[in-house]
Amino acid sequence: MPVQLECKHYAPLQVEDGTTLEQLLGQLDPPLYPRPLAALVNGQRQELSYPLFTDSKIEFLDYHCPEGWRIYQRSLVFIMRASSRELFPERELWVSHSQNDGYFCWLDHADGTPVDIQELHQLEQRMREHVAAKTPIVRTELSRTDIISYFRSNGQEGKARLMERRNEKYISLYHMGEFTDYCFGRMAPSADYINEFSLLPCQSGFVLRLPLRSFIGQQSIEVQPRQLQTILAESAEWSELMGVRTVDDLNCICESGRQAFLDLTLSAETLQERQLHRVSDEIFSCFPQVRLVLLAGPSSTGKTTTTRRLAIQFRTLGIRPVVISLDDYFYDRDKTPLREDGHPDFENLVALDVQRFNRDMLDLLAGKETVLPRYDFISGKSIPEDRRLRLADNEILLVEGIHALNEQLSATIPHKNKRRIFASPMNQINLDAGTPIASSDNRLLRRIVRDRQFRGHSAEATLENWNEVRYGEHRNIFPWQRNADFFINTSLIYELPVLRPFAEEALCEVAEDSPVYHDAQRMLRIIRYVEPADSSLVPTTSILREFIGGGLFND
Repeated sequence: MPVQLECKHYAPLQVEDGTTLEQLLGQLDPPLYPRPLAALVNGQRQELSYPLFTDSKIEFLDYHCPEGWRIYQRSLVFIMRASSRELFPERELWVSHSQNDGYFCWLDHADGTPVDIQELHQLEQRMREHVAAKTPIVRTELSRTDIISYFRSNGQEGKARLMERRNEKYISLYHMGEFTDYCFGRMAPSADYINEFSLLPCQSGFVLRLPLRSFIGQQSIEVQPRQLQTILAESAEWSELMGVRTVDDLNCICESGRQAFLDLTLSAETLQERQLHRVSDEIFSCFPQVRLVLLAGPSSTGKTTTTRRLAIQFRTLGIRPVVISLDDYFYDRDKTPLREDGHPDFENLVALDVQRFNRDMLDLLAGKETVLPRYDFISGKSIPEDRRLRLADNEILLVEGIHALNEQLSATIPHKNKRRIFASPMNQINLDAGTPIASSDNRLLRRIVRDRQFRGHSAEATLENWNEVRYGEHRNIFPWQRNADFFINTSLIYELPVLRPFAEEALCEVAEDSPVYHDAQRMLRIIRYVEPADSSLVPTTSILREFIGGGLFND
């Protein structure tokens, strides 16, 4: 019996019942490009293997939308791990922190031998052979009990324990050749859907490059600077030393009792304090020639707490910091440029009085008394003369704002007189070897908790706005990280257990008919893999207090 379909961008059509979405794609003229990876069928997200038996409205999804990109990334990692298992069966391939338009990866080896260029070329060639051969990625559905038994019988106790945290009766495994794994989400039907990638050598590992994502305005920029790679490598080494590479490792510590979790908490806070100490020491070595410090980072980085803690570090060195917010250099709201939707674009550099900022900073660095502005967010007006300031001999300017690294912001100020800091949580925790928890998801959980706690915003409102936030970051923040003199990793390896109760409560409020319900469910699945922990163990000076409350720096 024919099935009637309304397919976005095409005239109505009909197909035989049981036709899969993938088969439907082959009937569309002209074909869709980029090649779709999934579809919305009557508002529900489905893989391309989904068969059609009822009249439906269909919208195909490619990697230029959030769900399509996750399928692309997940499938590419699966192909890479399957290829690695074929070539190097004795080595475990790990996928770690995000790296602009890709992920940093490495091959574990008992003697610590890093991947070499020849092995990297072999791996990429084998992946491309699977793409050319259109190797199927086959899904099978098993009971949760059987899947748990499967992982235990294969020595994957951590994966088995994660599956015990799932509520579903049936769970999907995916197979490519002899390689089988659980993939934490939907997948492409075969390897030929995943043909845009490259493997680039990077320190002791390599970067898996993925396509750019237009929905967040991503730009292709060079591999992250060596100094940042060093920070990330140190964090990874520390995580391994503490025995916390995966969520299951973290759960074991949470379940070991209060003291074990407290020890992890204090160790993580000390590691972060060492970063701040190192940055302040290096800036102090250039003082008084360097009198201006600029700090930027994406949403939910913990910039406010980082700035306050950095200020304390300077005080211990005998330098008095003078904190200035770039927000105070906003033009009046009626002069703010508009976005395409007609709303004020506060994240655009031209929303700031850059000329006055440069003039004020140069005057302060020259020892002149200067009148600084203040922006009143309630009235939307700039108060042009709010406070008078003259830098004393032992004072340093500490400026925080999203445009702090933009070279246009401080173009007239010589580099010898300034230092720039990029702060961001660069997550170091994985669900399994091939599935890192994205730094952007970590930041989103922080923001959901903070917005509900202190800004009166529901999780639904935060989720609805998140892609717009990320678009602004990729346009205004990430392209300028190359200008940073220092990088500070503001992630805390213990934070997800603390965030879980707050985030879970907020996400459960998103109704099934909400346009972001599926996004809320995705975040719930992530956070529910994590064992909750007592938030009272978080130090009052921690960056995490900026999101859960109760911190010394919370205004």
